[in-house]
Amino acid sequence: MWYGTIYRDVPVPNSTPLVALFDLTSCTVRNFHIDANAVSRSTIGGDGGAMDTTGTGWLADGIRTQHTMSGFWASGTGGKVENSRLTSIWADGINVNNVSMGADTGNNLTVTDNFVRGTGDDAIAINSVNYNTNSDGSKTYYNPMSNVTVSDNTSIAPWGGKGVGIYGGSGHQVRDNYISDTARYIGLGAGRFGVNGSDLLSATVTGNTVVRSGGNAYGQGQAALHIGNGGDGQNTGIVDKVTVTGNTVTGSLYDGIGFSTSTNTLLQDNTVSDPGRNGIAISPPFYPAPTGSATITGNTVTGLGSATSAFVNNSSGFVATLSDNHWPPAAPEGPYGGTPAAVPGTVQAEDYDTGGQGAAYNVTSVNGNANSYRADGVDLDNTSDTGGGYNLGWTSGGQWFRYTVDVATAGTYTLGLRVAAPSAVAGALHLSDASGIDLTGAVDLPATGDWQTWATVTTHVVLPAGRQILTLNQDSGGWNINHLGFATGSGSSSATLTASPGSLTFADQAVNTTSAAQTVSVTNSGTATASITGVTAGGDFAQTSTCGTSLAAGASCTVSFTFRPTASGTRTGTGTLTGNQSNNPTTVALSGTGTDTTGTNLAAGKPTSESSHTDVYPSSNVTDGIQGSYWESANNTFPQWVQVDLGSARSASRVVLQLPATWGARTQTLTLSGSTGGTTPCLIGGVVSSTGGSRSLRDRTGEPFGEEWGAHISGH
Repeated sequence: MWYGTIYRDVPVPNSTPLVALFDLTSCTVRNFHIDANAVSRSTIGGDGGAMDTTGTGWLADGIRTQHTMSGFWASGTGGKVENSRLTSIWADGINVNNVSMGADTGNNLTVTDNFVRGTGDDAIAINSVNYNTNSDGSKTYYNPMSNVTVSDNTSIAPWGGKGVGIYGGSGHQVRDNYISDTARYIGLGAGRFGVNGSDLLSATVTGNTVVRSGGNAYGQGQAALHIGNGGDGQNTGIVDKVTVTGNTVTGSLYDGIGFSTSTNTLLQDNTVSDPGRNGIAISPPFYPAPTGSATITGNTVTGLGSATSAFVNNSSGFVATLSDNHWPPAAPEGPYGGTPAAVPGTVQAEDYDTGGQGAAYNVTSVNGNANSYRADGVDLDNTSDTGGGYNLGWTSGGQWFRYTVDVATAGTYTLGLRVAAPSAVAGALHLSDASGIDLTGAVDLPATGDWQTWATVTTHVVLPAGRQILTLNQDSGGWNINHLGFATGSGSSSATLTASPGSLTFADQAVNTTSAAQTVSVTNSGTATASITGVTAGGDFAQTSTCGTSLAAGASCTVSFTFRPTASGTRTGTGTLTGNQSNNPTTVALSGTGTDTTGTNLAAGKPTSESSHTDVYPSSNVTDGIQGSYWESANNTFPQWVQVDLGSARSASRVVLQLPATWGARTQTLTLSGSTGGTTPCLIGGVVSSTGGSRSLRDRTGEPFGEEWGAHISGH
C-alpha cells in the first residue's frame, strides 16, 4: 500500500538537468508512489531519478516507481532496498554503487524482495567503480564494493540491459532471483564494468532461475548467464573466484552459460535446458577468453538442438576441468548437414565439419558477424560475392578447418579457391589430407583490393576415390575465402596468371592530357608456360608490357598503364591479358577521373611581373578581368615581357591573349614560356609575325592552345 504519491510533471522538451526526487542520507523511506512524465533517458525528455541515497543504515521499503530515469541510485554502508516495485524505468531500476551522492563506499548493501519490469538498462546492478575522470583530466578513485546481497527479486523484460549485473568488488551474494525475457542482453552477468570499473575478485551466484534470456544486441548472440570480463563489451580487467551453483537456465536465446576471460570459476550443479545454441560455451563469438580457468562439475544440459553441443571450448588458453557432468557426449567430427560434399563440385567454406574446436576446426580467437548460420559458427561473415551466403574470414597463421568430402573418381583435380585479399599474401594457405600430407604446396594469393572483392586462384590436387577429410590450413592471415571448387581435368600442367595489384585508380587528370604510368606485376603461378596472345587496355587507358608472347611457370612480367581522359568525370576500363592460362582472361580493373578546366580562368587576379610599363598601364591589368584595361611596356625596349604567377603547377588547355574591343588588327611576334618556381623557363609555344585579330597559340608539338591573342592573358 502506498500512502502518498509524488508526481513530477516537467514541460518537455526540457533544457534543465534534473536531480532525483529524493536525495537522502541515512534515512528510512516507506510507502511512496513515485511517478513522472519523462519521455526518454535524456534532459530534453524530462529525465531525472526517483531516489538517490547514501549514508549508513538507510532503508527504502515499499516504494513504487515508474516513468523516471532511474529507480534507486544508492551507495553507503548497511542500506537496503526491499519490497519495492519498479516498472517502465528509462535506465537502471536498482543500482547499488560506491559513488552516489559523492560517496566513495558501497558495502553490506541489500536488495531483496523487489519486482522490476521493463527497464532501459540493467534491472538490478551491483556497480563498483574504480575511478571517474574529472573535467580537468584528473581522476577520483573509490573503494571497491564488498558484501552486497541481491536475493529473492524478480526481474522481467529489461529491454536495454541485464536482469541482474554484477560489476566488480568482492564477497557478493546473488541468490534465489527470477530473471526472464531480456530483450537484447545477458540475463545474469558476473564481470566488470568498463575500463574504469573495479575488478571482480569474488562472488557467489546460486539458486537463480534465468528464463528466455540472452539476446542479439550488436549482433553478438549473448548468453543467458555469463561469467567474465567481456560482459560489457570491454574485455578488460580481472574476474576471479566466481562460484556459480544450483542455477537453472531455460530456453536461452543463444548459449545457456558463456565464459569470457575469467579465472578460478566454479560452475557446479547447474541445469541448462533447451538452449538456443550451445549449453555451455567458453569464448563464444565476441566474448574472447584467450586465458582463464574453470572447474565445471555436476552440471546438466538437456534439449539440445541439431548441430549444437552441450559444451564447447573455443580457446586453447582457457583451462576447463570437467567432471561428473550430465549431458550428451560430444558429437564426433562429421560433415556439416550430415552428407559429405561431392567432388567434383563446390565446397562452401562455411560448411566445415561439425565437432567443434580441436576436432572440426582450430581457431585462436572466435569472431564473426554471421554466426546465426550454424550453432557452432566461428569466423563467418556475410559475403557480397556472386551467389551471396557466407564466407570464412579472420584468417590467421596456425588456424585450420576440416571438410569431409566424397571423391567420385581418383585423379588430378583443378582446385579453384574463391578468395578476397586487400593485399597480396605469399604462402597464404595449403590443403592437406587426413594424415597431414600437403596436397597443394604453399598457395600465394594476389591482391584483389578489398575484403569483399573476389578472385579465383587455381592449383591442382591429386585425390583418391571415396570419403575423406581435407584440411584447409591457414599459413598466413589477411584473406577471406568463399568456397573451394574441384573440377576434373586431364591432370596435365597448366598456367595461371595473377595480376598484383588487381585494380588501379588514377588521380584526377586534365582532359586530353596523359598521366604518369602505374605498373602491375603479372606472375605465372601455374605449373606450365603461359602463351600470351594479347595485352590490351580499354577505355581512356593505354598500356606497355614486358610480358612478350610467353611467360614461364614462376616467372613475372610487368604491364604499365597510363590514363588520358577524353571527357570529364569518372572513367573506367579494363586491362586484359589473353592466352592459354587457366583463368583466361586475366584482368585488371582501371579507373580514374577526368577534369575539364575549359572556361576556368586560371590567371584571373593572380600576381604579375613585367619587363617595364608606361604611364598607368602596369602588368596587373592583364589579369584584372577588364577587357578595356591593358599592359603597355616602355617603347622600343626589348625583350618586352609580362609574367603571371599561377601559384602552383596547373594544367591548361589553352592560353588566350585578348585585345581591348575597340582596337584593330596588328602584327606582333609572341612566344609563350613556362616554368615551375619562376626560374629557368622553357619554351611552350607561340605565334611568329602574325597579322590580324585572331591567331592560334600552339604548343611545341603543334597542338593548338587557343584562338585569340592580345593584351589580356587567361589560362583555361
